[in-house]
Amino acid sequence: MSKIYYYDWRILFRLPVELDEYDISILKSLFDDGRKSFRQISRETGITTPTVKARYERLVNVGFVKKIIPLIDLRKVQNASSLLELQTENNSKNQFKNIKKGMQIMLNCDYCHGVIAGVPQIFKFANYERFFCCTSCKSDYKTKYAGRIQAIIEKNVSNLVESGFH
Repeated sequence: MSKIYYYDWRILFRLPVELDEYDISILKSLFDDGRKSFRQISRETGITTPTVKARYERLVNVGFVKKIIPLIDLRKVQNASSLLELQTENNSKNQFKNIKKGMQIMLNCDYCHGVIAGVPQIFKFANYERFFCCTSCKSDYKTKYAGRIQAIIEKNVSNLVESGFH
């Protein structure tokens, strides 16, 4: 007699990026005021400024943070009924309540756009991180976008030189 096993898909396909206390602290700070600098967030959370910047960029690179948008105080607008599509303060605060430590973020391959099940192949250049499901996708991406990647790296280096970091 054969046995039938049932598996939880979350166990079979462990997602590679998991939110931790640092990520939650940074997100909470940004929900309070999305205009804060990395230094302000660092002072507020006790996390070093480079770590705040790196964590924020990682959350953007994996697609968890799509954009930082203005929060409009509709009480300050005449005829606010015409602005129904603007985000309200309550929506922003309710959205944060759903973000928890240990949340796992699903990644898609930046080349074939398939779901990455397991540990991703990571390609870092300039201030970017790209995630791939396998080494062949990573290699094909580097080949296909070699010109763009080189231009971004050169621009990043020239910006660093201009700002005095060399």
